[in-house]
Amino acid sequence: MAKSKGPKKHQTRPRKRTWARKEKKDRRNLKLWAEGARESILSPHLPGYLDALERGWRAERDYVRDVCNEFHAQISWRLADDEEPDEPLPEYDPMVTPAVEELDDEETAAKRSRVETLNARINRWLKYRAKKVRRPTTRDRTQDPWGLLLAKLSGIKSPPKARQGFQQYMHEAYDTEIRPVVEARWKAELVEADGVTLKTGKGPNAPFRAQVARELYQELSDEEREGLMKRAKDEAAAQREEYLQKMKGPPSKTPKDRQICIDNLGTFMTEVLKGVYEYTGLSSFVVFGGPIPVYDGDLRTFPVAYGRNLEPMPSHFPQWAKPRFGRDVLDFMRDWLKTAYTPQQCAEAALPKDNADDDDDPLSRAKYRIDAVDDWSGDSGDSGDDSESSSGSTSGSGTDSESGSSSSDSDSETEPEEEIRSTKQRARDAERRKERRKASDKAKTAK
Repeated sequence: MAKSKGPKKHQTRPRKRTWARKEKKDRRNLKLWAEGARESILSPHLPGYLDALERGWRAERDYVRDVCNEFHAQISWRLADDEEPDEPLPEYDPMVTPAVEELDDEETAAKRSRVETLNARINRWLKYRAKKVRRPTTRDRTQDPWGLLLAKLSGIKSPPKARQGFQQYMHEAYDTEIRPVVEARWKAELVEADGVTLKTGKGPNAPFRAQVARELYQELSDEEREGLMKRAKDEAAAQREEYLQKMKGPPSKTPKDRQICIDNLGTFMTEVLKGVYEYTGLSSFVVFGGPIPVYDGDLRTFPVAYGRNLEPMPSHFPQWAKPRFGRDVLDFMRDWLKTAYTPQQCAEAALPKDNADDDDDPLSRAKYRIDAVDDWSGDSGDSGDDSESSSGSTSGSGTDSESGSSSSDSDSETEPEEEIRSTKQRARDAERRKERRKASDKAKTAK
């Protein structure tokens, strides 16, 4: 008995063209207008155009202009779209100025119109093919790893999940309806009938507050509970929509939002440089500089480094020879920054006056200043876990972190007296807390 072979598996075969491509003169649109000699001129420029895109719009503009000049030097503007130039094409030398044609007014206007049309086509041709080459792995930026990494820099956080009903109730009416009940029950449970304290602490803990809120929530009517659930879902949907708009929209250029990015820059770059180090074994550093919004747009610099040397006291590159680094790197970059930004750009980068509160200034202890490099004392950014990264972030909060954000430590050449007093005060406070805990433990044991 013959065995059934079953259905044949689908096999993908190269698609064969079953019709002849129309001649250019018979086409009704400009699709594939560059096919032929024109494409042989444009195609070699695609890698260069991609590189220009990475360097900014000015580099893109200049590169497209050079491509257009080469195109017009080899293809006459008089040639119709469906006509091919004579082969071989003339040699092109960008250093040679083309001869000027003697044209009357009508021909001059026709040439200008034709050249502008071809320039626009060339620009679109390059852009279209560059997009196909540079197409991201996913169109959804909320799922794109690179988009999520940039979101950390801009301070965009994923929206929280929708609250549960009792959580929304706590959110809306904790002070007015829940807190009084929580405090009354907490006080009632603190002391037994014989006066022995059962619980210690400053106040009701989170699980206790949540338990009371659940009980009060269940006592609400069905209509009230449905309303709370609906508002919780609506708020979550609004937060989700705001998050998607920020992720899909272009980067904000307001001074306030840029200052947020600058504050996050140390942590952001540490992750990047750490990945480079782990995959390549190469130490690295990068120096940032420009107008800082919180400093009224003043030009300032700060480095971020990853990797230490093998000296008895390992140090990052910015720490290794601080005066030399400040002179040869930061001072040199300061001179360059003065040529990169105009006074108007610096003024526009400043935060509005109502936001410039010196008391809440996150950059008040910046060490890497472009206007006072002589004061720069360097910063190791070492944390208690021996982090490899070092960042001289202008956000200098004075606290250690794994990201190597700016902090004052023993590697600094000078340590302000205020910080010494602050350190001693923290030590005294810690000692007092330890003594109070011992006294409390002795009292409990005696009871």
